[in-house]
Amino acid sequence: MKILVFGAGVIGSMHAWAFERAGHDVSLLVRAGHEDRWANGIALRILDGRGSRQEETKALYRPKIVTSFTPEDGYDLIVDAVRYTQAETVLPELAANRGNAVILFFHQSWRGLDVLDRTLKKEDYVLGMPRAGGVLSDGVLDGAFEGKVNLGTSTCGRPTTPVVEGAARKNLDFVTGLFRPAGFEPEIPDNMEHWYWVHFASTAVYTGAIAKEGGYDAFAQNKKAIHEAVLAGREAMDICAARGVDVRKIADARMFLTAPLVVVPLMRRALARPITRRLSQTHPGYAPEFRHIFDEVVETGRQLNVPTPHLDAYRPYVDV
Repeated sequence: MKILVFGAGVIGSMHAWAFERAGHDVSLLVRAGHEDRWANGIALRILDGRGSRQEETKALYRPKIVTSFTPEDGYDLIVDAVRYTQAETVLPELAANRGNAVILFFHQSWRGLDVLDRTLKKEDYVLGMPRAGGVLSDGVLDGAFEGKVNLGTSTCGRPTTPVVEGAARKNLDFVTGLFRPAGFEPEIPDNMEHWYWVHFASTAVYTGAIAKEGGYDAFAQNKKAIHEAVLAGREAMDICAARGVDVRKIADARMFLTAPLVVVPLMRRALARPITRRLSQTHPGYAPEFRHIFDEVVETGRQLNVPTPHLDAYRPYVDV
């Protein structure tokens, strides 16, 4: 298959490499004038959780670089892996130049599918979220693959026609069929839009908690800080519920709804896993992105009259 990865950051670069290794013709879209950054390739150091056991993989990846694309390029899949704060700005370019490609939106989402549907038809795209992360700096990418990927149809349970529902399901099956041979196990929630919202709200919680403790390791080792994060997480889930999400049905939400006495030790063990730590690494340049995520969740809570005292307590640390 011919694949374009739109977004040459950590997520885009890692998955471009994974798809290329699986035998696909993959191009990585970078901004014009930045091609020289890729002249010597990317040194990958990936803790790879795909398959039956975790492995440390090192490789020099020399992606096929492009600076533009047109409908005539004939891509089968376009992976939109830009930052959340850039997501809306690239929609017109995707719509104009996709040709017949299916678009996979592969990043955070909070503002709902209406943002996409103003520019694209539901038959055009699939929803997804990577289970990967890391840091890309000076030509070295230090990251991790959890081994799974979240995918969902563009309809998300909304009323539509059988024709549109069938096309959306066909697109999901197509994308799922690309990830599985590349070593990723798809997880498909009943409503990907609601799953996005829970994940986004959870990201806001961890953004505040890590900022307050001064870093990931300090947070992960502090039972009191984790307990505070659980309480803030309950507020975040209350915001999701106020938006119509049945949070009891989403695994990422249930941990915040469990008694702290039970869940804090479990979270502390999970946070101590090497792969979790690698997944959670971020470049300092991403701080405004996480601040934006935190702001959007808290502002939504305010608009919906959801009390958020524990989230609000993180504000001075997030704003630094």
